[in-house]
Amino acid sequence: MENESALSRRSLLCGLAVLTLGLLPDTAIAAGNVKVLADGKVEVLISKNTALRKVGGVVQFQDGTGRSLALVRTSNAVSGFRAINLSCTHEGAKVGLSGGKWVCPAHRAEFALDGAVQMGPARADLRTVAFKATKTKVTVG
Repeated sequence: MENESALSRRSLLCGLAVLTLGLLPDTAIAAGNVKVLADGKVEVLISKNTALRKVGGVVQFQDGTGRSLALVRTSNAVSGFRAINLSCTHEGAKVGLSGGKWVCPAHRAEFALDGAVQMGPARADLRTVAFKATKTKVTVG
């Protein structure tokens, strides 16, 4: 019985350590109320995607061609966003959010939240995508 409770405490402590250190991938925030327009651009409503109300907020979505994209809030300015393509610039694998940065599952390249390369083997930043922002929405593409 003593071993069972020790195992439970050990499991709990290890689980807390993993969460504290950020070793688990961040929850992917799928954009709500994203609309693909007739011209292929994507409209993201800020009111329906509350993560974008604060700096560092991220939503992920696909555009009309199936590309995986993310919209990152970089400042409180109306145009304080960066739209990035989530394909790693090393070999094209889809990067994922982990510990507040983008990480490539293929070769562990790391990118800052805004897409700037931090650790290779990738040598180039994640590609940006053009966007237009107003107080209520961001149009990507």
